[in-house]
Amino acid sequence: MLKSVTLNKTTIKVAIADSEKTRKKGLSGMSKLGKNKGMLFIFPEPKKVWMVMTDMNFDLDFIFLDKDFKVLQLNTLSKDNKDGVESFKAVQMVLEVNKGTIKESGVKLGDKLKPEEALETHSVGVAQYKHGGTFQRVGDIVYEVKEDDIKIEKDKLQVLNSKGEVTANIEANARIFSREHTKEIVKKVKTADDQEVGKLVVKIFDTHDSQKQDYVKK
Repeated sequence: MLKSVTLNKTTIKVAIADSEKTRKKGLSGMSKLGKNKGMLFIFPEPKKVWMVMTDMNFDLDFIFLDKDFKVLQLNTLSKDNKDGVESFKAVQMVLEVNKGTIKESGVKLGDKLKPEEALETHSVGVAQYKHGGTFQRVGDIVYEVKEDDIKIEKDKLQVLNSKGEVTANIEANARIFSREHTKEIVKKVKTADDQEVGKLVVKIFDTHDSQKQDYVKK
């Protein structure tokens, strides 16, 4: 799925190259690149990179970026160029677009491009997990989204661990105990009789029923 990034007032739809395989392939072999289209190369960590025009059928502008989408370097290469271009310093990303885009957009060194939220999340995910993939932000945390042994089930709430793996599928209206309540129940089971445990569980249920439901917004 294409994501968007804005250069001043020019919005570019980009494909993502976030793995060694996709970065090596790049745009080579394509017959043309549509208007306001491009490819964003994302590296797991800042590095000096060398971009080449292998099997290219059209000229390109190159926009070298840091992790915050700040422009560090600008270059243009013809499709027949044999030397390529090396970044002057370590970069986190390289945006390839049609030749002329730099001039038309007026982008210059030091400018900050504006990625859509999904693209910004993706760039953080690659840097955080050191590889490509699918990423999702919940609050301030970026998770890697992948299927674990527990499969995602339609119409259920998925509980994810810190790696973004599915750890549970929860039915609608299911009652969930907090970590603190769970510890309290376990402690009571170890130190008291069944009647005391039952009283504690009823107390927790009453607490649940007196609270408003809270939801995490994406």
